[in-house]
Amino acid sequence: MPSISSPRDHRIDTAKGVLICLVVLGHFLEAGGSWGADTMRLPLTAIYMFHMPAFVFLAGVTAKTTHLGRRLGTFAVILVTFQTLYFVVAELLQLDRNFSVAIPFWILWFLLAMFWWLLLLPVVRTFPKTSVASSVLVSAFIGMIDAVGYPLSLSRTLIFLPFFVLGATYGKEILAAVSALAAVWKSAAVILAVAIWLFLFQGNLSQKWLYGSFGFDDLGVANGQGIVVRGGLLLAAIFVTMTFISLMPKRDGIIARTGRHSLAVFALHGLVVLALTPVMRWLLHEAGSIVALAACTILTAVTVLVLALPTFDLAIRRFSSTIVEAYTGLCQERDSASARQPPVR
Repeated sequence: MPSISSPRDHRIDTAKGVLICLVVLGHFLEAGGSWGADTMRLPLTAIYMFHMPAFVFLAGVTAKTTHLGRRLGTFAVILVTFQTLYFVVAELLQLDRNFSVAIPFWILWFLLAMFWWLLLLPVVRTFPKTSVASSVLVSAFIGMIDAVGYPLSLSRTLIFLPFFVLGATYGKEILAAVSALAAVWKSAAVILAVAIWLFLFQGNLSQKWLYGSFGFDDLGVANGQGIVVRGGLLLAAIFVTMTFISLMPKRDGIIARTGRHSLAVFALHGLVVLALTPVMRWLLHEAGSIVALAACTILTAVTVLVLALPTFDLAIRRFSSTIVEAYTGLCQERDSASARQPPVR
């Protein structure tokens, strides 16, 4: 009897579509050095306080242990390919960007983090409660170790780890629960989420806290204060993420279709941002923050609409899967040849 596949959850696709738009908008806003202008810092604070935690949570929800080796290989191929591509583009544009084998280029940290999270997935699924508790403790306390930072994306991997673990263990139950909330509770959650956003904005929180790349020493705080702040930001991000997901509709649409092609948008949009960075800086300093904000919004819409075309996503997935399949085939041939050889007497 043929297996019946479960219907696609358009809430997840729509959430990814909205989040990838926020990713692109945030990078366009940052291209002009916009954290210094309140008009730009306001939307940037809203974006960075939850957009990556939400993305990581959804990555955990959709993560699978089947064919794990191929999935790991796919992320490795995409990372190496785009690490090389971004380095070449940075050189051509004569950008002041350093290249390191151990440190993914800018936005590519997420691909390496996904590699580490997927490696942990079998353990997480086997010990769900322990994994959730351990990931929260690691996230809150890892800032005490100054050596954990940008190299190998370890800082972000560990700081955002609770969101992946929560998604991989109880994500589907959480999705069902928050979606079923009454409208009055969703409205109250939105009001509180806005209050958290404005609190962080008024408190002039350094964006370094939201990046997840720095230890407490680099952030200029003692360990005790750092743990409290990190824990507070973790709770805030969880709450805002749940609020955001609760508002997602179940129907399909253009935003959901964008979410299904978010990998291509994520991997390629940085090239557009790098190319337009001088323009964004000029707009912010010469035309003003309002004009720059409007321009960033328009550029985000155009960039996402173009890069979300199925052609780009299909090309990336076919390229990576071809490399992985070729490597797997070579390994199988080698193992078969070894098995056929007569034993040494």
